[in-house]
Amino acid sequence: MSRTNIILLWVVITLLTSSASILTRYCNISAASIGFWRVFGAAMLILPFAIWISRKENKNKFFTKGTLLAGLFLGAHFTTWCWGIQNTSIANACLFIGLQPLITPFIAHYMIGERLNKWEILAVVIAIMGTLWLTIHQFSASRSDFAGITVTFISAILCSTYFVISRKFRAGHHIFVFSTEVFFVAAFVQAIAAILIYGSIEIGDTQSILALAGLILLPTVGGHALVMYVLKYAKPQLISFSVPAQFVLATIMAIPLFKEVPPLWFYPGAILVLTGVILGIAKSEG
Repeated sequence: MSRTNIILLWVVITLLTSSASILTRYCNISAASIGFWRVFGAAMLILPFAIWISRKENKNKFFTKGTLLAGLFLGAHFTTWCWGIQNTSIANACLFIGLQPLITPFIAHYMIGERLNKWEILAVVIAIMGTLWLTIHQFSASRSDFAGITVTFISAILCSTYFVISRKFRAGHHIFVFSTEVFFVAAFVQAIAAILIYGSIEIGDTQSILALAGLILLPTVGGHALVMYVLKYAKPQLISFSVPAQFVLATIMAIPLFKEVPPLWFYPGAILVLTGVILGIAKSEG
């Protein structure tokens, strides 16, 4: 795949996945239930394509080590991510998920031996400077949602690991087959969490159902399936750079929708984050 096409797909991924926090906020059910329906619905939508492709390729081995591990971390990420959004502001939730550019390179180096070039290192430093700027000012302004912030940070680690595992095991698998297996494993993980923690898998009211439909179609089938495809050609660090961009976009969308207006200190940090994103895209190898 050409570099231009990789960048174009990165932009589409960023736009699609930016809707996740907004749609999650509209769901009035438990975090684990949100995560369950999100991946279960996505898996059911692409299952017919996965079956057709599997038969065409005479695939006879399913739910391999790679899809099991990726599904485990994706399920854990979605549940913690949804819980974080429910227990802190969208800006905070997206801010701490935005730490992935710092986390992913270290996990990728440990698991698959990938290294950053000097420009990518500079891009990470700039993006993290912006994140630290925002973090310091947020803690100075309010510490009331510490639990939500902490869980979101854990979610960032889980998501970074999911990206790297997918990069490691995605090769040789068709995108629909791989994604379907990963989504079903993630759904199973979250179903267990929903039943053990909340007592059941909830459905919710009409608003929740519509929001769940949006979560299934836009960030999950659209965004995460495209992530799986791009990871075949690009380093996980490049994908992780979409997360700070999502932070800025989601925070801006939250202004008219939830009246969450960022304070003045938000803007210098946002500029630093976006600068790191642009540099990371321009200088990323692969």
